[in-house]
Amino acid sequence: MDDTALKPLLTIAIPTYNRAAKLKRLLCMIQKEITAYQLEGRVVVMVSDNASKDETPFVVPEFADSFRSFIYHRQAENIGFDGNCRFLYMRADTPFIWFMADDDMPLEGALSRIVDAVGTLGPDVLLFSFIQPPGSRIRQFDYPEPVRSIEDPVEAIAHVLRYPKVSIFVLRKVDFSDAERQELDKNLGGGWYYLSLAFSVLESSHHPRLAAISEPLAACDEDYTTIAWVPTPFLNLDKPVKHPFVVKHRPEIVKRFPDLLRFFEEDGYCNAIQCSFAAKSGSLTPEYVED
Repeated sequence: MDDTALKPLLTIAIPTYNRAAKLKRLLCMIQKEITAYQLEGRVVVMVSDNASKDETPFVVPEFADSFRSFIYHRQAENIGFDGNCRFLYMRADTPFIWFMADDDMPLEGALSRIVDAVGTLGPDVLLFSFIQPPGSRIRQFDYPEPVRSIEDPVEAIAHVLRYPKVSIFVLRKVDFSDAERQELDKNLGGGWYYLSLAFSVLESSHHPRLAAISEPLAACDEDYTTIAWVPTPFLNLDKPVKHPFVVKHRPEIVKRFPDLLRFFEEDGYCNAIQCSFAAKSGSLTPEYVED
């Protein structure tokens, strides 16, 4: 079939702020993937510039003619990371949206795998393993089949919280009601809006379904140790688990904050961040690996 007859299936939604060089690298990688796997008619690339003060407004126009479907928004003022994610999701009009951090890197073939998975399975949420720190061999999702389909809401919640890295989240597009948007907006500013968004997408489905790809499809920046880590998101871990979908199916997570912290630690995300801090301080080398 001529790909001109195909409608776009996936929006790669990129929130960015003051990372012109990294954004350019990411867009080059995406462009290469789209060309190599003939995905021109299936993918939209949407960038939301959160009022960057660097060269971002001059870098982005270079790609205007490089993609068949490319959309660039520049915010008049910084609306925060959560606000930027909200803006991208609400503006996208494809069946699925993949959030991609401007400083993360998709691995070769990742885009093709994601397009194939959402086109074949049509999940509410798609997740995949992620490499962090560089060189790590840990798989956050480790199943014998290429894609594990999960229909139990309890297990779906566990998977969403297992490794809450924004770049592994691919969500079905839902046109939420005003009431549903208001519920979501309660989570703005905590750093975890995309988690609440995932729960809202699951809640909107008559038969919630999550899919997990065990293969790593993206990795953190090679110079990730230069990032200025801030504690704010970890002080707001309780926000996404107060979502009605979680309260309904896993109320025990909400009861005690220490239990919530233990949940994150046991499932690996806090461990990865701790490794990042250790690498930044010099007590752990970036060559860290674990079988």
